[in-house]
Amino acid sequence: MEFGIWSNGFRPHTSAARTYEEDLFEIVLADQLGFRDAYISEHHGEAVYLDKVDILPAPELLMCKAAALTKQIRMGAAIKIAHLQHPVDVAIQAAVTEHLLGQGRFIFGFGSGVPSPVFSEERGLTYEDRHERLQESLDFILKCWSSTEPFDWNGKHWQGKGVVAWPRPASQPHMPMATATDSDGMLKYCGENGHTLLSAFLEPADRLKVKAEKYCAAAQAAGQKNPRRNISVSRYIYIADSKKQAMDELRESANYELSFQAKRGLLHFARNVYKLPIQGDTITIEDMVEGGCYTIGSVDDVTEQVLKHYENSGGFGTLLLIAGKEWADREKRAKSMRLFAEQVAPRLRHLDPVDEEALSTA
Repeated sequence: MEFGIWSNGFRPHTSAARTYEEDLFEIVLADQLGFRDAYISEHHGEAVYLDKVDILPAPELLMCKAAALTKQIRMGAAIKIAHLQHPVDVAIQAAVTEHLLGQGRFIFGFGSGVPSPVFSEERGLTYEDRHERLQESLDFILKCWSSTEPFDWNGKHWQGKGVVAWPRPASQPHMPMATATDSDGMLKYCGENGHTLLSAFLEPADRLKVKAEKYCAAAQAAGQKNPRRNISVSRYIYIADSKKQAMDELRESANYELSFQAKRGLLHFARNVYKLPIQGDTITIEDMVEGGCYTIGSVDDVTEQVLKHYENSGGFGTLLLIAGKEWADREKRAKSMRLFAEQVAPRLRHLDPVDEEALSTA
């Protein structure tokens, strides 16, 4: 098993600059601790966020600064909402980002985003056909990366005349790619093409297992080797001396975020997906911990919970920690990450989703 972080933002509003500084601190620490990957969420503005949280709608800019502060960690967006921008611009931005980060350090993360019409409508785009538009966007982007001569594109959703997407990516035919998706069509596409499948942090193990099986079936039919190793799963993770201490340290900040995420659909998700018996319109950290949405506690607690998720989901190749969120304070968050790297990761690293016997020796 490999390890990384998923920088998910949603820190309480102070200033965007301070929020990005905290994100950078965690990416640098992850690099120092030997984590392989850092995925950075792309979040766009919503009315519920105003004066509540700071967000990052352009993660590639943060990656470029982080690259100058780190030595080896790979970085990618989780995910670039590629159908919201013209594919020529997306292709060029991705290629430039790879050149700035250095070959082998940039992952082109893409997807259609959360199921909300807001982002499409504010750009004058239609929402209902976003998956179809995304697929055309990907085809157009790949054409940009592979073409050595100007070309025209006359698609259903995008047009371009005399397109010259320069520079081309440093990696050929392109850099590694990854997506988070619930679409059967996109699962098939990514499996066939060997793109990494990302599992969002609130995805239950049973849903992940079904999704992973579809992805792996498509991958194996296309001749991809060991596709489960190419699944990266994120979880909220925080380590303290005990579960009680962890909950006490996180309660205020976690409940703050849950208060506005409930208005964005988390309440519906918790009741209908996790089957949590939540009364009223308030979600608390106790609800999230009881439902297994948060992986917190002592070193032993966290190890046990990760193993349970691994086994129940069918296995995966990389674990991504949601380690920030302005939980507790910077020093305690850093301590949690170090404890994971030094005491939890060594107990999980031998896990291999193509070797079921590894579970019995953890």
